[in-house]
Amino acid sequence: MVSSQPAVLAVGAIMVDMVCQVARLPLSGEGVVVDESHAVVGGCAFNAANVVRQLGAPHELFAPVGVGIFAGFVERELDARGLRAPHFDTRDTGGCVCFVEPSGERTMVTLPGIERHFEEAWFERVDASRFGCGFVSGYEVEGAGGDAIIGFFEAHPSIEFFYAPGPRIVGVGPAKTSRINALHPVWHLNDQEALAYTGRATLDEAGAAIAEQCGNAVVVTAGADGAHLFEGGRHVVVPAQPVDVVDTIGAGDAHLGALTAARMAGRSWEDALSLANRVAGAVCGVHGSTLTDEAFARAGIRM
Repeated sequence: MVSSQPAVLAVGAIMVDMVCQVARLPLSGEGVVVDESHAVVGGCAFNAANVVRQLGAPHELFAPVGVGIFAGFVERELDARGLRAPHFDTRDTGGCVCFVEPSGERTMVTLPGIERHFEEAWFERVDASRFGCGFVSGYEVEGAGGDAIIGFFEAHPSIEFFYAPGPRIVGVGPAKTSRINALHPVWHLNDQEALAYTGRATLDEAGAAIAEQCGNAVVVTAGADGAHLFEGGRHVVVPAQPVDVVDTIGAGDAHLGALTAARMAGRSWEDALSLANRVAGAVCGVHGSTLTDEAFARAGIRM
């Protein structure tokens, strides 16, 4: 770890993912039998921060852990990885049921918890001077605590804001999205989300439209096709290496974590995205949202 490197602030959720392998998604009113299931720790902030940690970059995981059954599971998993997160006794940690189809595609049903209820006072624990950038997902921003999260970044404009709206991109709403764009954040989202949000016919048009709105770079991930960068009027595609997909859970989060760590280390956009593509691909090759430290080391991924 380079001590002079600005740290990454991971704001958002730690959750319990209940991963269910299914032959297909059920139709309305129908029931399906799960082929296999298991519970793992997940959540956008946790998944991304874990990658930042594995890359050896300075960081802080600012994702609330509550009280309850899910919170107890999360505490054990954090300890096993040497990660720390703030604890609050207002409500339980949230969960997520992830249905994984044979193609590896995942569909989520979220059980909201404390991560949707950030409070302004919580951020008094954060030493803003340490951080060069911070990221947050649309899931937390959409919730009741979204104003508190946005307010923190408004109060600390020197922290570069990476915004990953995720599948809740439309639910965040125009008022909060306007406040976020006023901070000129880097947007990080996938191709489906970009097209759905903008209503544009092509990814080129969608990325350019979002870049104009936010006044900064936009990163659009596109699975096996790699990652698209819209920055300063240019559109660059950074290819991804082929991988055998087990499931796509956490791949976008891992991509964001690697990207922010590399950018804080001074890497160019192209180099940072190449690293992020490699990390995300490795995550797609395992069950669940994270690589074990052993698997990460075997992959030979270094910043």
